Amino acid sequence: MNMLKHAAMAMLLALGTVGLAAAHHAANSQFDGNKNIVFTGVLERVYLGNPHGYLYFTRMVNGQQENWTFETEAILALRRAGLSARRDLPIGSTYSLVYSPALDGSKAGLMHAIKLSSGRVIAFSVKDNVDASDALLNERLLKGATSSQQ
Repeated sequence: MNMLKHAAMAMLLALGTVGLAAAHHAANSQFDGNKNIVFTGVLERVYLGNPHGYLYFTRMVNGQQENWTFETEAILALRRAGLSARRDLPIGSTYSLVYSPALDGSKAGLMHAIKLSSGRVIAFSVKDNVDASDALLNERLLKGATSSQQ
């Protein structure tokens, strides 16, 4: 009987692990990592969780409100990068960020960097990409392209 319990437990753990592995995805299966686009919008909501967090933005385009969702790194990675949602991401503030667009064409993307109201740029995904993200943000914003989807 004890052997049967161990076998049943092993099967349960194996099935649970398969479900977790299927739930997580590679970024390139959802996002076009070959494109880096600048977006500017008003932060409406923040969800910080594992394995990813999500930032929800709105912006006006041609008089129409658009709702956007950006996937972020996990909570611990955000903290390691120096981002505090409570301190750095007040709801209702405007932010600019760099993202890779969703492959399905939806108003969504994988966030690589965000420029805070203080001017500080916090970058994720690739180590030491703060300077590259800051340059891209400044180049696009200074040219008047405050947001684009290319």
